[in-house]
Amino acid sequence: MEYLFIDESGDPGHPSGSKYYAEVALQISGDHFSCLVHHSVAWRYIRRLTSEMKRLPRGHEMKPFLEPLSELQQTGAIKCSCVYLTKDNYTGPYLKSDSPRGVNPVLFRNFVHRQLLEFHFSRYTQKYQNIELVFDRFEMTGEAIANLASYLRGNLRLPNLKHITHADSLYVDALQIVSQLVTVVKDVVLEQSDAAQLKLIEFIPMRDITRVPREW
Repeated sequence: MEYLFIDESGDPGHPSGSKYYAEVALQISGDHFSCLVHHSVAWRYIRRLTSEMKRLPRGHEMKPFLEPLSELQQTGAIKCSCVYLTKDNYTGPYLKSDSPRGVNPVLFRNFVHRQLLEFHFSRYTQKYQNIELVFDRFEMTGEAIANLASYLRGNLRLPNLKHITHADSLYVDALQIVSQLVTVVKDVVLEQSDAAQLKLIEFIPMRDITRVPREW
C-alpha cells in the first residue's frame, strides 16, 4: 500500500486572509513507513516534544528536521511535491469575485488538490495499484467530502485511489511532518527567499500554479 499525505498553508479567502496558498504532498509505501516513524521519533527527542509538532525553528535549526527528509527523498523512500500560488495574481477558478466560476472556498481547495496530485503523479510515474490519500481534516460537510472523492476518482490523470481519508494531524505524525514542510515552503520560498534555507528544501519539486492555463 502507498500512503500519500497532504496539508496546506494559507486559507481560501480573498482579498482578506493569507497572501499565498500552498499544498505539499508526501508519499511513502508501507515498506518504508518505519523510516518516517524513526525520523519523527528522533525529531521529537531532539526538540523534547510530547505534543503536536508546531512551527519549525528557523535558520540552521531547521537542518536536523529537513536533511533526513532530503535523504529519504533521494533514496526514493519518500516522494514529495508542492504547488503554490500568489492569490492577487491567481487566474484560476473559485478564489476571487472575478475568477472563472466565481467564489467557492471548498471547490478552490478541491481544485488545488487536483493540481497538486496531477503534478505529483506526473513526476512519479510508477504504476501504483493501492493508494490511500490522507488529508489533514478541516470542516467539511458529508456532501463536500463525497464530492471531493468523486472529483478526484473521476480524474483519468490520477491512479486508483483506494481510500480517501480525512484525519486530524494531532494523532498522525506524518501529517504533522507535511504541515512543517508546507509551512517552510510558505516562509522560505514565498516570503523570505533566503538562499541557505532554500537549499534545505530544494529536494521538494515545486510548481507555481498562480497562472492557470485555460485548459484547466
